[in-house]
Amino acid sequence: MTTRDPGQVECPDGRPARPGLQNFGAYIGTWQHSRPHDTKVPTDYVIGTLQGHVAVRCSTDGFVVLEQIHPLFAAPEGQALRVALTEVPDDSEKVYDHLHPGCRVLQYRSQKLARQLAGDDADGRVSILLKSGGGAYYSGAVMTIVLDLSDRLGVDTRDC
Repeated sequence: MTTRDPGQVECPDGRPARPGLQNFGAYIGTWQHSRPHDTKVPTDYVIGTLQGHVAVRCSTDGFVVLEQIHPLFAAPEGQALRVALTEVPDDSEKVYDHLHPGCRVLQYRSQKLARQLAGDDADGRVSILLKSGGGAYYSGAVMTIVLDLSDRLGVDTRDC
């Protein structure tokens, strides 16, 4: 099976839950089932594991293929990574971990994610991007955590 461009569109509201993944890669109805909208940023959702909000984008067939997590306060790198890893399936294996001047990028691979997303992500890959508030990356102050399908398996194209 090959991977096609899943697209990134606004996620619809009010869809029913489906069996399968509950977090990144989940059908949007399933993902929304356990996440209330954030009262301060109504288009986003409550993170759950720390204060802040998370914005999502879906594939054209309704699966969550981008999560942009914004902690309310800068999070230490370890905490930010733990938050990100709670979103990926439990069978995920690290492909790489690269430190750039402006960010840290990790990629994981999951057979569960590959099964759930099928042609949208036949490799079962998910990239995790950690960024600080300024141009330089500071491991003690992560302000943005992004999970997405941007890079091919094993390829880091980030210019952060």
